[in-house]
Amino acid sequence: MKFQSRHIRGKGRGTSMGFPTINLAIPEGFDLADGIYAVKVTIGGRRYRGALHFGPIPTFAENEKSLEVFLLDAHDSLAGDTEGDITVETVKYIRPVTKFDTAQKLAAQIKNDVDTIAKILS
Repeated sequence: MKFQSRHIRGKGRGTSMGFPTINLAIPEGFDLADGIYAVKVTIGGRRYRGALHFGPIPTFAENEKSLEVFLLDAHDSLAGDTEGDITVETVKYIRPVTKFDTAQKLAAQIKNDVDTIAKILS
C-alpha cells in the first residue's frame, strides 16, 4: 500500500523514548490494519527506511488511532523539514499493536522492531 500524508504535531513521546517520530495525518478513507510495518518513506525527494505505527496506543491508554513513522536513516532535526507531502509505501507487516506494562518495555520492543525492519529493508 502506498499513501500520501502530511506532518502533524504529536505529543513527543517517541522522542522521549529515543525514537523521534513524524506524526502523520490519517488520510481520508485510510484502510490499513492496525500494526507495526516496515516502510519506505519519501520526503522532499529523499528516500528513507522507516518503522510505521498505525493504531491506538494502549500502553498510554489512548484508544484514538495514530499514524506515525520513525525514520531509520534520518537525523533528529528532520522533523522540521517535513513541510509538504510525505509518501509512505508499506513493505511488510511486522506485528500487531500491543500493550506493554511500562514505557521502558515499549521502548525495548521498538528497538527490536527497528532492528528487524533494518534487516528487511537493507
